[in-house]
Amino acid sequence: MTLNTEILTFLRETPLLAGFDDAFTTELALRCRLRKLQKGEILFLQSDRADAAYLVRSGSISLFLTSLDGRELVVNEMRPGDLFGELAMLIDLPRSTAAIARLTTEAVVIPRQAFLAALDAEPRLARRLLEIVALRLNFSSYRESSLAFLDAEARLANLLLQLDRESSNQGYVIISQSELAQRLGLARQTVAAILGKWRRFGWLITGRGRIVLLRREALQEYDQRHID
Repeated sequence: MTLNTEILTFLRETPLLAGFDDAFTTELALRCRLRKLQKGEILFLQSDRADAAYLVRSGSISLFLTSLDGRELVVNEMRPGDLFGELAMLIDLPRSTAAIARLTTEAVVIPRQAFLAALDAEPRLARRLLEIVALRLNFSSYRESSLAFLDAEARLANLLLQLDRESSNQGYVIISQSELAQRLGLARQTVAAILGKWRRFGWLITGRGRIVLLRREALQEYDQRHID
């Protein structure tokens, strides 16, 4: 096995493995490989065999569900430093979601046996893994509550505000209407109609793959009014 120094450097810095013994991290790095994906490339599909976990090194990965009639719902977004694909691998079950690269992406592939060996060798890794799972469960509960109790307009306002908080350029959200629909479980036509109404109100401006928020306070008030 040949050591990839790029993988080793990344593993040392990622929150999942930061601070561990260098020999442990080096041994894991020896068993990993880099996977490069083009924008729109599928990493794995629902029901695929789970033979590896992944760490995002650069870019972005969307995890999504597909219905029998072809509709898609994005359930999570994986960004640099995020681990995904580990649960199905740990319990040796097929993938419960599919994964697609939203941008040109590079991921570190951790084979199943290497991941299991790392867990046996370093108990602290199991604790960090539990923390990741707990955070995702908390996020899932929030998301399910939103889907169950908020109407389409409130859910869209909530998501736009969330994306705005995560953006490095406040007030400028880079996302297509199709992606918004996928993340909310709505028809694209529904999202387009709501955005059109808010555009007429002067709350935002829409463009090709981007949205400029002009009146965040209007969306915040709208969101809170529907949460109550």
